[in-house]
Amino acid sequence: MKKFRIHIWALFLLILSAPFIQAQSQPKSDDYYLELKKGWDHLQRVFELINRHYVDEIRPYPLLKSGIEGMLDKLDPYTVFIESNGEDRLRMITTGRYGGVGMEIGLRNKNVTVIAPIENSPAAKSGIQAGDIIEKIDGQDISGWPLDKVSSKLRGKVGTKVRLLIKRPCIGHRFEVELTRAEIVLEDVGYSGFIAPGVGYVSLKGFTEKAPHELQQAILSLKQSGQLNGLILDLRGNPGGLLESAVKVVNLFVPKNTLVVYTKGAREKEYRFYTQGDPILPETPLVVLVNGGSASASEIVAGALQDLDRAVIVGLPTFGKGLVQKVFNIDKSQDVKLKITTAKYYIPSGRCIQKKDYGKDGVIVLDSVSSDPNDHTFFTLNKRKVHDRGGIEPDVEVRNDSLATVAIDLIRKNMLFDFAVQFHQKHPQWADSSFTITPEIFNAFQNFLKEKDFHFTLEGERELKKIKKLVETRGYDSGIIDLIDQLQKKLQANKQIEFERHQDQIKELLRLELAEKYYGNKWRHKLALEKDKQVKKASEILIDQKNYRQILASQ
Repeated sequence: MKKFRIHIWALFLLILSAPFIQAQSQPKSDDYYLELKKGWDHLQRVFELINRHYVDEIRPYPLLKSGIEGMLDKLDPYTVFIESNGEDRLRMITTGRYGGVGMEIGLRNKNVTVIAPIENSPAAKSGIQAGDIIEKIDGQDISGWPLDKVSSKLRGKVGTKVRLLIKRPCIGHRFEVELTRAEIVLEDVGYSGFIAPGVGYVSLKGFTEKAPHELQQAILSLKQSGQLNGLILDLRGNPGGLLESAVKVVNLFVPKNTLVVYTKGAREKEYRFYTQGDPILPETPLVVLVNGGSASASEIVAGALQDLDRAVIVGLPTFGKGLVQKVFNIDKSQDVKLKITTAKYYIPSGRCIQKKDYGKDGVIVLDSVSSDPNDHTFFTLNKRKVHDRGGIEPDVEVRNDSLATVAIDLIRKNMLFDFAVQFHQKHPQWADSSFTITPEIFNAFQNFLKEKDFHFTLEGERELKKIKKLVETRGYDSGIIDLIDQLQKKLQANKQIEFERHQDQIKELLRLELAEKYYGNKWRHKLALEKDKQVKKASEILIDQKNYRQILASQ
């Protein structure tokens, strides 16, 4: 049996290597083929020896799969092996649609918890609420399951049913609900509205095939409901998606037959992507918001609009993901695929979006991305200088306020979320239309923190504990321990001062959490914009037309 496996393996290598060698688009040196033969020979010999001598019987596929994944690990992070469940995920990213029950889930205190049901979904219609804990799916106890396994179990063919055992913590009540899976449509436009007289705002969360149409409808709705003198397009935290959708989004703002992006690769011919139609906002002043979470298609849109001097870019430098992937079938069933990076994105000025952070080992990748820190200078349409340092650098850099340590711990330990869930269940109506955190609500929150025995860590506190342990272990002078104890007591005394000092920030976070529980994520988004420094700066630039034109003028 083992010899048969070895022969099959050798045949597999022979079949695999032949088309691989023939597929090379450019002649290779003798050294290249010597390296190839050496690698195949070593791989075959390693498998033979493991198959003959390993202490336990092996299963070939998991072993070979780990070899595939190890090989891909030497390349960029986006060249990946995809099996059937990954294909479902890929389809959802592409179309923004999937069969499921429609709820965002997360781990809260090691429980699979409903973060928010999607509006009009089977979950929402059945009365499932934020904070509900899923304990069983179709009779199976899911404690200890990873979130991706839970999500996979909840998704499925439209029209099929799934049974959930739900626990509602606030009332300690368990109930079972049977949901019929429906087509869930994820919206690319998160929120749109006017944030100042004449200044419109649209948040774009993704780039599925629906994104250009949703954005167009949002803009047309703004134009119908008021005078649109300027628009803020928010791409912060947008991880990207389809290249074609990015081109169509740019087309909403620039003329027909304008170059948006082109791709080049060592084995791929150059492809150029131009706008195909007439824009709906050809001249309306535009600001695009970006940050470190803006990637791929987001960077194409922001970079192209910057290169064409069609928009002012505000915020923080983007992620720097400028690699193009293609998906290839591995077997006839089409359940197994390989997503391969085949080219890089270049925007109109000639800049490459990709950060110079992969393929630096010349033994692995020939002619890889240069690690030379000296970037090149490029020019926009108006001859403004721009650079290829990876990602898109904003024209106007603006940082939002950072979170205080106490606020970070309140979020990390789910205190805000848990209180909002409990408060909402006890008070179904929030009468205050101004969304004010009254003294009564804040006192209730503080009492909640006491009940939950909430503690937060100040900066330096962990380091003091480490020093104390070191002093005790080494047997240093006990006077040093006394000094550390005094410092720790002073830090503890400062915690209440720290909490009170950041009370406004805590109240704002609590206000947003409660708004979401009562009125949904769009209301949370709307309220968050009121104190967003980047949005405020974008609005100021659009209102001051002279400043807007100066930023885009030649330097």
